[in-house]
Amino acid sequence: MISVNSTPGGIEVSGYQIVLVPVQEHHLDLLRTWRNSDFVRQQMVNTQLINEAQQGAWFTKLKTDSSQQHWVVYYKDTPIGATNIRTSDNTPVSEAEELAPGLYIGEPKYQGNIIAFAPTLALYDYCFDYLKINALRAEVKQDNIAAMNYNKKLGYREVDRKDMVTLMVDRESYRADTTMIKRFLSR
Repeated sequence: MISVNSTPGGIEVSGYQIVLVPVQEHHLDLLRTWRNSDFVRQQMVNTQLINEAQQGAWFTKLKTDSSQQHWVVYYKDTPIGATNIRTSDNTPVSEAEELAPGLYIGEPKYQGNIIAFAPTLALYDYCFDYLKINALRAEVKQDNIAAMNYNKKLGYREVDRKDMVTLMVDRESYRADTTMIKRFLSR
């Protein structure tokens, strides 16, 4: 079960031992460090290093862009990663029927750890239960086997394979496939 609270910075989501805090300016250096790390960057569609000016422009746009929401993932009061949702057609997130999520765990000790599922579970519960979307769509590099396996554990099914692999999950598949992991992370 999650809780959703409106804060001056945006929507905050808590559950499964983590808190999703809306991205604020004081997070930018940490986010850029994570994003530019080899571990994270090699799995991104854009593998270029991000500089401070590029990130500043992104953050400025983010403040007025209702088609996406971004959070820093906190576990035990420590930032460990970032997650987001966006629409593919620039409609506001609050009006979307389908969203594209993103996640990276920036702190090495949590990469590949069971706690890496917690932000995704909280985010997906928010999307399905609060935003009332119908489905989530993920685009994954074909060679990113870890992400493919991760998404399949969340109920995703492959729907297309070209340069990128397109995966989809609906509410029912997500709920059915995550019962055990939710139970474990809710302890």
